[in-house]
Amino acid sequence: MENMANKVARIPNLVDWSTGEVRLMSAKCNSCGTYFFPKEHYQHRPGCSREGVEDVLLPTRGKLASYTIQYYPCPAPFKTEKKITPYGIGLVEFADEKIQITGIITETDLKTLKIGMEMETTLLEMYTNEEKQQVVTWAFKAV
Repeated sequence: MENMANKVARIPNLVDWSTGEVRLMSAKCNSCGTYFFPKEHYQHRPGCSREGVEDVLLPTRGKLASYTIQYYPCPAPFKTEKKITPYGIGLVEFADEKIQITGIITETDLKTLKIGMEMETTLLEMYTNEEKQQVVTWAFKAV
């Protein structure tokens, strides 16, 4: 994977790339088994004792559960230096964790998208900040 040292997350505590793999930062309740994203967004199952919530990293790969293709620019406050339209928005399911997460689809021919195809978490470079760092967010790409 490319040099990750000069990158900064647009919103902290959503994505981790410290190991060279891009992984979404989640949390798991050990009482009810529910995974949360973002990790601070706890929605426990009814009757859960809400004990033993731990931070976890989701797998790098999941399956495309749904998608749409957008032909207009992302609305503010989302911004990029490069034109990304048209772009896909995909709902990616991490089956073992029983969680689905939405993200922009990048580095993929949108005409090849199919429900059930394997997707990988990646970074989308949005813009360069005043400190000359690449501001990034998570995205998904076809495997």
